[in-house]
Amino acid sequence: MSYYSWRLSSVAFLREWWAALTSAFCTYGLLLTAQPPRESAESAYFFLLPCLIWFSFAPGWKKITVAFLTAGILYHVTLVGWIRHITVPGMCAATFLLSLYNLPWFLMAGKLIPLAAKGGFRKRLAIMIGLSAFWVSIEWARGQFTLGFPWCPLSVTQWERPAILQTLPWAGAWSVSFFLVFFNLTLASYLHHLLVRRRKRQGGAFSSFCPDFYVGILLFVLMVSPFFLFRTGPTESGPDAQTLRVGVCQPFLTNKWQGANVTQHKEILMRQTRFLALTKPDLIVWPEASTPYPINLDPLWVEDLVRETGIPMLIGAVVKEEGQAFNTISLVTPENGVSPEWYAKRILVPFGEYVPFPFRWIPGLRKLVGPIGTFGEGELPFNFTIGEAGTEKPSFVVGSLICYEDIFPSLVRDTVRGQADFLFVCTNDAWFGREGCAEQHAAHSVLRAIENRRPVLRCGNAGWSGWIDQRGNQRQVLRDETGSIYFEGASTLEVTIPTVPSQSPPGHLDYFLWFCLASSVLLLFRARKWGISSDCT
Repeated sequence: MSYYSWRLSSVAFLREWWAALTSAFCTYGLLLTAQPPRESAESAYFFLLPCLIWFSFAPGWKKITVAFLTAGILYHVTLVGWIRHITVPGMCAATFLLSLYNLPWFLMAGKLIPLAAKGGFRKRLAIMIGLSAFWVSIEWARGQFTLGFPWCPLSVTQWERPAILQTLPWAGAWSVSFFLVFFNLTLASYLHHLLVRRRKRQGGAFSSFCPDFYVGILLFVLMVSPFFLFRTGPTESGPDAQTLRVGVCQPFLTNKWQGANVTQHKEILMRQTRFLALTKPDLIVWPEASTPYPINLDPLWVEDLVRETGIPMLIGAVVKEEGQAFNTISLVTPENGVSPEWYAKRILVPFGEYVPFPFRWIPGLRKLVGPIGTFGEGELPFNFTIGEAGTEKPSFVVGSLICYEDIFPSLVRDTVRGQADFLFVCTNDAWFGREGCAEQHAAHSVLRAIENRRPVLRCGNAGWSGWIDQRGNQRQVLRDETGSIYFEGASTLEVTIPTVPSQSPPGHLDYFLWFCLASSVLLLFRARKWGISSDCT
């Protein structure tokens, strides 16, 4: 008897929830295939179709909440599950919070899509613009507050499709996220038109005409037009461009803070540096926190190495001053040794480099911070000058970024305003294994390169070292004989640096964001006027 009862309850559950769960898991599944390191960027153009089809049947709040919160958590576990290598509780908290951020969009779409399906073109267009702007607003909100983590926004899915990214200098990565959501909505509207709205009409020459879809096509044309209109010019490689030869060390150091590994890690760094010196680069770079001890307390071996090679170096290293540790990029030159001026990381990793307020008052929670302890926070951008004016070799201003600072657009713009000729991202993704963190991180650098019209040089401890030009093309990436980015190696890159962009400021990226925030507020007021309530079933 209990067997039949269980079977009947299972059948009833499937009848009640199959549509909700299918739409939610298909939506997030398609989005996952579009995210790096997977190579299905085109999935982002239709990933919302499963949920939009289900929303057209006006489901209730409860089903939307349960289905998309569940699917969202599993999506984020798959997307950023590499956080578990640092802290399993932290991964669980991050995936839950990220899913909560996305949930309001699905709740709003679930109530507005039925209204759009019944309304005219003007209402549908208003809803499509409002929902697209609302998605952007949520992505922006993810980067605010103490635990801000704007990792893998929708625009990141197109990191290997630079043709669609060329609006970034004017509107920022927000424009790509807006476009992808809008295009999904126009596809859904076109599908609804073919299956439902057209049948209600009396026929005629324009019975198959769906203006929503053509608005989406027009927006697509506008998105890709800069790629074709501005293919050449002073920002491209040409007579105005100069080349900087950079030796990149990717040492793949693990368990860096264990005393038994100090000698081995120093030997790896010295061996790679001496190898690169044979190619006579203009600069050699090391990844984030690469020296075993604070560079200002243990400088001699690095200074001797730089004097031996005669090549200046930018190195990621910890600096300790007055009892406070800083995660820095430091300049070491053959003439002056370790410079007393360095760049300190401005956005620290919560629970990795410090315990944020108010969590710091919880007893024992400071133990979660790494072996160095709580880091000090840098306050201002600091750019380095490589080379000297009046010599045969040109000088360049290097904009400095450490770890995941390149995922914050406004912080990168502050760095570029210091007249940086190119950006240098010094990072250590070795903590997270080979599960996609390095590719996801590099994808953000592609967006920042286009937004700020500056090449980006990246040096990672364990993966994705290389450089990206100002149009988002991945020009040179360190790979082993199997094509993997995860290996111990070194290579000299020829970074092309245009001279004109350094004289122009980065684009006014916040204007489009303000438009999206204002549109989101307007959408909330309009939704209330349209009479959205919780009685939909």
